[in-house]
Amino acid sequence: MVQLSGRRVAERVGAAPWSVSIAVLCVVITAMTMAAAKWFISGSDGVLLFLLLMLVIGPPALLAASALLTVVYVLPAVILGHRLGRFAGDGRKWWWVAASTALGLLPAVGLPTGAWMLRGGAHDWRQVAIDGLLFAGALWTASLPASLAVHMTMLREDAGRPVRPTGDILIWGTLLLAIEVTLLLALSAP
Repeated sequence: MVQLSGRRVAERVGAAPWSVSIAVLCVVITAMTMAAAKWFISGSDGVLLFLLLMLVIGPPALLAASALLTVVYVLPAVILGHRLGRFAGDGRKWWWVAASTALGLLPAVGLPTGAWMLRGGAHDWRQVAIDGLLFAGALWTASLPASLAVHMTMLREDAGRPVRPTGDILIWGTLLLAIEVTLLLALSAP
């Protein structure tokens, strides 16, 4: 049990940082997928078909992608941000986590993009570079909320305060996704 600042014991036990990251990534990746689907799918029939596919194929793929991104990118970025903050003498601040998440884009996106540019030749290097920048922007947009959520979870855990359970994150995220789906359907109606 976690003890609150008022010397009472918390009734709910919080979540581990990796599970918070997976929960946040599930919500963020779903929101980004639905927002991107608006560009590729036209009409309300296409949106409904896409939503049905998301309900069938989406959960296992979403959970796998969120877990992989957490282990490979988010947790190392948070650890690097905390170490950079300690090394600089500032302690564990959120801006070090945001900077290390951006710094992690260099090997995560730069190396594959560079290899793709070398393989593709000199004639299409601009398009490959633009694709790499778009992928880097999407990766940073998806991973920054998860990195900051892990950072806040670790700070709350170290301070002895209760950590937000992943169920709350998923419930509020589902509410926001329902609003987004409603807006998508309303905007795609003729």
